[in-house]
Amino acid sequence: MGITFNDFFENIYCVIFSPRKFFEREDIKISLRLALFTVMIIAAVVKIASGVSDGSIREKYFILLFILNIFGAVCIWFFTSLFFEYIAKIFDRGGNPAKILYYTAFAPVPYMFFAPLNLIKNIGDFGYILSSNIELIIYLWVIFLYAYSLRAAYKISFPRAFMLIFLPFIASFFALYWMIGIIHKIWYIFSI
Repeated sequence: MGITFNDFFENIYCVIFSPRKFFEREDIKISLRLALFTVMIIAAVVKIASGVSDGSIREKYFILLFILNIFGAVCIWFFTSLFFEYIAKIFDRGGNPAKILYYTAFAPVPYMFFAPLNLIKNIGDFGYILSSNIELIIYLWVIFLYAYSLRAAYKISFPRAFMLIFLPFIASFFALYWMIGIIHKIWYIFSI
């Protein structure tokens, strides 16, 4: 028996109003089709909302941009989830890529609230300031949900889940620092 649309809407409701209930459920039914559908719906809603608010929905290339946006969101979701899975395997916590794919598909659900916020931005300065502050809260909420998804998928503590989220940024900083240092040393050697 597969997962129905009732399960989809129940998952969306749980992620928004009680994420602990969603991410800590023991009887979770994992469906990669539902996860893919969720990522595609979120990307579609956000792109349509931004197209309506900035007027780009009337441009002749909007359908192409719409499709590319959905494709890009699916690729980012897939590769980010696999990145987390491989990092978790380094620390002997990985082993279930379907679970992390499923959980991280529902983590960006609050992005769907960008649709009305993009319309509020056009009201004026007050609307712009209000919606920008709410968007910041939504970004923090999504990071929190990603931490919840990593915590549930790998059975790790909340601080470790946050560290796992920010590990790519830390690694990128050190890689850039070392690369600049190596280039500087090579330039110094050849300039003598």
